[in-house]
Amino acid sequence: MAQIVSKGSITIGVKYDVPLMGLMDPVSQKVDGFDIAIAKEIAKDLGLKEDQIKFVEAVTANRIPFLQEDKVDLIISTFTITDERKQQIEFSRPYYVAGQSVMVKSDNTTIKSVDDLTGKNVCAQSGSTSEAAVKQKVPGAVLLPLQVLSACVQAMKDGRVDAVSTDDIQLAGFAIADKSLKMVGGQFTVEPYGIGVKKGKTDLSGFVTD
Repeated sequence: MAQIVSKGSITIGVKYDVPLMGLMDPVSQKVDGFDIAIAKEIAKDLGLKEDQIKFVEAVTANRIPFLQEDKVDLIISTFTITDERKQQIEFSRPYYVAGQSVMVKSDNTTIKSVDDLTGKNVCAQSGSTSEAAVKQKVPGAVLLPLQVLSACVQAMKDGRVDAVSTDDIQLAGFAIADKSLKMVGGQFTVEPYGIGVKKGKTDLSGFVTD
C-alpha cells in the first residue's frame, strides 16, 4: 500500500462492457458501475483522489495474467472466487454474490431454463466460470466462447447463438437496457465476487478485505 501511495496512483482492471458493473461511456470515455464504485472507495481509503485511479480494461481471460505481470494493482471485474484461481492469485473476501443464469431473445419460447440448452448454441465468456458451468451442467450444448459479454449478446442478436449464459447481475444490465432480451430460469450456480490481488501480496488483499 505504501508503494501505491508513494507512486501517487493505483491501476485497477475492470470490465468495460458490462452494464451495472463496469461500462465505458463512449462519449465521456469514463467507466462506471458497481465495481467502479468499489474501486473508488478502496482508493479513497488509501488516501488517493479519483484522478489518481487509472482504470484499464480487464476481460475475463486476461484478469489473472494482468496481476501476475504487474500490469494492475487490483482486479475488480465480476471476478468469481474459485479454489483453482486461489492457487494463482490472492482474493479479498466476497463483496457481491451473483448466480449464473440464462438470457435469450424475448420472442424465444423454447428455452425456459438451463436444462433447455441441450443441442442449442450458447455463448459464454472465454475462460470464465460460466463457460465451465455450461459444459458441466449441459454437456450437449454447443458452446461459442467469446472474449467479452457484449460480443456474446451481439452473437445472439445476429442469430449465431440461441442463448447467452453468465452471472445474473451481468445479464440483468443488458436485459434492463434492451427489451428484445429476457432472462429465464433463475440462478443455477453461486458466484461470489472477490477483488483480485497478485499472489503473495497478502497485506494488500487484507487491506482490501478490511
